[in-house]
Amino acid sequence: MKKIIILICITFSCENRSNIDLSLLNGYWEIQSVKQNNKLLKTYPFSGTIDYFELKENKGIRKKVNPKFDGKFITSMHQINFNIIYNNDIIEIEYYDKKSHKYKETITKLDSVDLYITNKDNYIYHYKVYEKLNLD
Repeated sequence: MKKIIILICITFSCENRSNIDLSLLNGYWEIQSVKQNNKLLKTYPFSGTIDYFELKENKGIRKKVNPKFDGKFITSMHQINFNIIYNNDIIEIEYYDKKSHKYKETITKLDSVDLYITNKDNYIYHYKVYEKLNLD
């Protein structure tokens, strides 16, 4: 019985990782909420800052950008590099800067609409794909 349970766990763990299409990370993401220990800490009805991810071959950058009314973005000079790390059934984003500071976050869900990222303090950041401002 123990072997069956282990086999089921391994099967589902592998399925979870393979179900995440990391190419969906590319693009603009708007923060929606932050939770910790199943408690909603903050919601963002509107955020003036959008997170931009660019990923290629498990290496990427993350930048903060501000949307303009004409559909373009003002980009900040701040950019952080990252690597994607596969740790069994967990997909981690390992960030690093020029001063060799490193930290990790875990992608817990990613699809064409939603992105959930968890950090070491168990904060869960929920993002939605950014939709351009429509003034019509």
